[in-house]
Amino acid sequence: MRGARSAVVVTVAAVVLAGGLTACGGAGGGTAGGPSAAAAPGGTAAGSGTATGGKAAGLDPKAALAAAAEVMRKAGGGRYALSAPDGLEAKPGAGFASWGGRPAAIEYLGDAPGAKLRVRVVGNEAYMGPTEQAAAAVGQQTFWSKMPFLMWRRPFYPQLSLAMDPVTRLTVAQAGRLSRVGTETVDGAEVTRYRAVEDVAAVLGGIPDLTEEHRPHVEVALRKGGGTYTVDFWLNARQELVRFREFGEQDGEAKAVTVTYSALGTAPAMEAPAEQDLRKSFDLDPFLDPSPATAGPGPEAA
Repeated sequence: MRGARSAVVVTVAAVVLAGGLTACGGAGGGTAGGPSAAAAPGGTAAGSGTATGGKAAGLDPKAALAAAAEVMRKAGGGRYALSAPDGLEAKPGAGFASWGGRPAAIEYLGDAPGAKLRVRVVGNEAYMGPTEQAAAAVGQQTFWSKMPFLMWRRPFYPQLSLAMDPVTRLTVAQAGRLSRVGTETVDGAEVTRYRAVEDVAAVLGGIPDLTEEHRPHVEVALRKGGGTYTVDFWLNARQELVRFREFGEQDGEAKAVTVTYSALGTAPAMEAPAEQDLRKSFDLDPFLDPSPATAGPGPEAA
């Protein structure tokens, strides 16, 4: 019975986190247009300031994305906020992403008040564990449970990975069908929006450290959104990537997932959990809120 319940918990916990998957901290709203560029402690929003579109506005799309990729490469990491409309696995959340070394890494905590579980993705491995506060509240040390790679079939994990490495995202997009959408304002700063239309194979190429074992499962998840994806990039005068938004042709713009970057250069070190910090999935049970979905497999599964 306990083994059956733990299998259910792994799936349910992933759904719970997919309902708030955007790393440690709060995120902007959950509209398809995405959150504003939120400032983070110790840094300013990537889109803050009063500068105009500057060099980004004067470059052709491919050159603009290449310049932004270099700027983001030098930054090496930062804070991010993710938003999505209702009805998607991805939900508002925030955290830090580190792409300066290999493997790239990201941590996500949902926006829900009192969220007890967080996700960390390092390269192609995903982990789930209680927050430090939640673990301390029940007298536990921080620990992690490794998520089975089949979880990559869920659109949430590929979506989170796309936010993990904006340098690769910007680089891959340069081979897509590019256009300059125009000049807009984000948090009082003038930014330039560029658009890339990419097929699924190109989107797969934008996910860092994807293995051949994971690739077919991630492709299954991505193809749920359609055969091509539209990706919008907002660049400020310093050619920083302030925001990107992506949506599949089948889903349409109303189901876009938006990621906003801020506090560039401030991401903490994030590594794969040590072996001694790994536990079984049922150890996450105390951190799941009671609900019909998490009550267990039911008598028919006993």
